[in-house]
Amino acid sequence: MQFLKGKSRDDAVSLLGEGVEFAGELTCTNNLRASCVIKGKVRSDATFEIGPGGKVDAEVAVRRIVIGGEFHGTIRASERVEILKEGKVFGEIFSPCLIIEAGAIFEGRCNMSDTRHQGLDAGAPANPSGSESSKLF
Repeated sequence: MQFLKGKSRDDAVSLLGEGVEFAGELTCTNNLRASCVIKGKVRSDATFEIGPGGKVDAEVAVRRIVIGGEFHGTIRASERVEILKEGKVFGEIFSPCLIIEAGAIFEGRCNMSDTRHQGLDAGAPANPSGSESSKLF
């Protein structure tokens, strides 16, 4: 692809700007930056960034997520979750790394056990016994 010449796939960014409302399942292989309203599911092998005007109510499975807007739902990040000082998160986080800047809001639950072996498979139980307490959804 000519427009990616000299750049890696991680440098490419897909944008969803203000005024956009998306409902459904969104899958993206590149970095995704959203300053819009999203309801449903978001899957990405890269970074998902929620901008200051963004409002997301979703189940998210990504490599990294940076939240500068408002998020409600469940986050599964294989590498890290960052909540910026303007960010608000209400829900559950499953990630080996969580960074919360001073001034950010986080109300919910965080599990930082080793989730890397699960990859982005949102349905995988935390332990092989499959007991009710180990189910993530």
